[in-house]
Amino acid sequence: MAPQDNAKFRATTGAEEAFGTTPQEALNALMQHLSGDAFSPITIWPYNMGDAYFSDAQQARLQELRGRRDTLTGEERAELEGLIAAAFDATIARTKTLTPEHPKPVYL
Repeated sequence: MAPQDNAKFRATTGAEEAFGTTPQEALNALMQHLSGDAFSPITIWPYNMGDAYFSDAQQARLQELRGRRDTLTGEERAELEGLIAAAFDATIARTKTLTPEHPKPVYL
């Protein structure tokens, strides 16, 4: 099972990412991959759970369909593809909130 399968939080900086069940766990996992002199903003956000961009119901259904992807009907496969696209769109929307014109401070 991949670390992100049961993760509740994702920490990212540049091209690096790590996952954890708490924000601190995700941050600690990320810090293990970084060199001491690297400087880049770190973002921690919920993962595998709903938010303003992708609801809990959508997330639960996505996980359910992923879990049985080998036995999906054509209709379910189309639904899965739609949910994957919606999750991708949600990621883009979250990322746009982090651009300079929309700075969002993070307090740990």
